[in-house]
Amino acid sequence: MKQNTNCLIFAAFVNLLLSHPIFAQEDSFRRLQLSYGISVDVPSHWTILSLDSRKNFRTFSQTIIENAGMELANGRKESLLAINATPNPPGAMIRVSITYPADYTQSDLAVSTSKDLKEVETEMLNAFRQLESSGGPKIIETLPVRIEQINGLHALTIPYVRRSENGPSLWQVTQYKIPVSNHLIEITLSHRQSDAVMWRPILDRVKRSIKF
Repeated sequence: MKQNTNCLIFAAFVNLLLSHPIFAQEDSFRRLQLSYGISVDVPSHWTILSLDSRKNFRTFSQTIIENAGMELANGRKESLLAINATPNPPGAMIRVSITYPADYTQSDLAVSTSKDLKEVETEMLNAFRQLESSGGPKIIETLPVRIEQINGLHALTIPYVRRSENGPSLWQVTQYKIPVSNHLIEITLSHRQSDAVMWRPILDRVKRSIKF
């Protein structure tokens, strides 16, 4: 009897929460079907940036790399999705792109050691520092690189903290790089650290929804 009573109390509590406007979930997300068989759930009210905006980001990135005296990677990169939280200025962002060819495979990630991951972390930090001098983002901290599973496959996960381009606020950024066949799926989820309690659950939901 006590167990049944507890279940009824819990159910009533859940219903009470869901009835509050802050917990309303109807149409909160919509599913986007991207190229290369990729799909993802995104907040339905966020702003999807235009193709021209994505091309501007690509041109900016290439210019920063060239100005830093670094060689552009062979192959090509295609931006599939750039979406910002609302209202402006955005407090969170989602980016999805494809790079041809992939520099590593699922087998490479499966046998990666802690030493390998530490080397990747060091290489990334060195590259960031070089890019900063030519207008790249100011990196405050790199966090341990790790391997995790996304949609049943190994993903190279690269987290770091950067300064906002528009002020002193700090942003938490996590890049997921997933080799699939002859290309690399790259997903970047980022949010303003000061508002993490709001943005992190949303981006976690986005991450869990990714299929390819």
